[in-house]
Amino acid sequence: MKKAISFILAIILALSCCINVFAATKYQPSFEINCESVYLADGNGNVLFEQNPEQRMYPAELVQIMTAIIVIENIEAVGGWEAEAAYEMSTQNFLYENRHGIISTGMLAGYVFTADELFHAMVIASGYDAAMTLAKLIAGSQDAFVELMNAKAKELGARNTNFTNCHGLHDTANYTTAYDMYLISKYAMSLDKFRETVSKKSYTCEETDTHKKLTWNTDNGLLASGNIHYYSPVIGIKSGYSSEIGRNVASYAEYEGFSYYQVNMGAPFELDEGYNLALFDAKQLYNWAFTEFEVKTIVEAGSQIAEVPLELAWQKDHLQLMIGETYRTLLPLEIDIASITYDYDLPESVEAPVEKGEVIGKLNLVHSGETIGSVDLVSAEDVEQSELLSGLKNFSDMTRSFWFKFIVITIFILIALYIALMIVRNYNKKKYGNFKKRRRL
Repeated sequence: MKKAISFILAIILALSCCINVFAATKYQPSFEINCESVYLADGNGNVLFEQNPEQRMYPAELVQIMTAIIVIENIEAVGGWEAEAAYEMSTQNFLYENRHGIISTGMLAGYVFTADELFHAMVIASGYDAAMTLAKLIAGSQDAFVELMNAKAKELGARNTNFTNCHGLHDTANYTTAYDMYLISKYAMSLDKFRETVSKKSYTCEETDTHKKLTWNTDNGLLASGNIHYYSPVIGIKSGYSSEIGRNVASYAEYEGFSYYQVNMGAPFELDEGYNLALFDAKQLYNWAFTEFEVKTIVEAGSQIAEVPLELAWQKDHLQLMIGETYRTLLPLEIDIASITYDYDLPESVEAPVEKGEVIGKLNLVHSGETIGSVDLVSAEDVEQSELLSGLKNFSDMTRSFWFKFIVITIFILIALYIALMIVRNYNKKKYGNFKKRRRL
């Protein structure tokens, strides 16, 4: 199969096309990408690959990632995870009408579940019924719950997202972007309850007097062992699809100390020889990221690397500078650290006093003409100010100031006027004094 060959080649071939925006370096894989919109970044936010990350897309069940966040952050207000909620007939009827009778969780109207059970049904099996029941438990209505979802999206920086429901059924007003979904997914994975639950491949809800025994299996093929798309480093997060929008997946993976978040949206709905192309893309990109990249130390804190002219210090005319902090970033294996060049952003000079560790300028790290990152350049020493040199400079600065010049010029003008006045006065005195003498005669 053509895509299988691409998959193998992706593991072998290295890639090096680099486009950078400061610390977020983006590269281009050699294989075909089937998804319309993709965002792949490591755990520190370094971007390896993006494709139409700000394009408006429809999330389907990925909506439930935000639903889970709102539930976690508000559950204590309604009694905690042991709080109970009934699966209502109105919810069941709505889903039968809008999901063509397909209810994957096995819930029936009248069943009563704890919030924890409902949470597992939603996060693991993408239960629409569980999502709607939780929304009503938390906020009293779906509309009120959606308001909380949109407020949280804005808080997380997801500015191009608008939710209209908590479950993910298609609605043209219910949209997001791959980048926004990355922000939402990353925040969700920072919540212990979400991370713990989303990593489970299945969950059994034991029979009680309010519901029968139910088992919910993950709908994320990357996480399900035995699935054609299974990828062992994946911990979560959630997949979704519909005939209207195609196939999506938001995922997180860890391997040998490296971690990545990935959002793939808008893959074709139809399977390609049994392959879900959103999951296929995700797996290829993870293989590419884990095999072709590594974190490399570019510069280390404390390394003396530059100097800058120094003023107002006795018998010292240059200040030594050092790297303020160690800089590490994700780079392709074939990039040699020695090929990275330095671009200094420094002032023309610095005046004493200066304290060790004081930020003086920036060091930009450049590869193939692109800035891949920057670090602070700080003073490597304490330098005291010379009082004599400082006094001379202050006097010099004062003599160049507008007011000093104004006062000096004014004094000269006044002196000139005074001299002129004296000359005129003496002239008049001499002239009129002789005139008076002649009159007396």
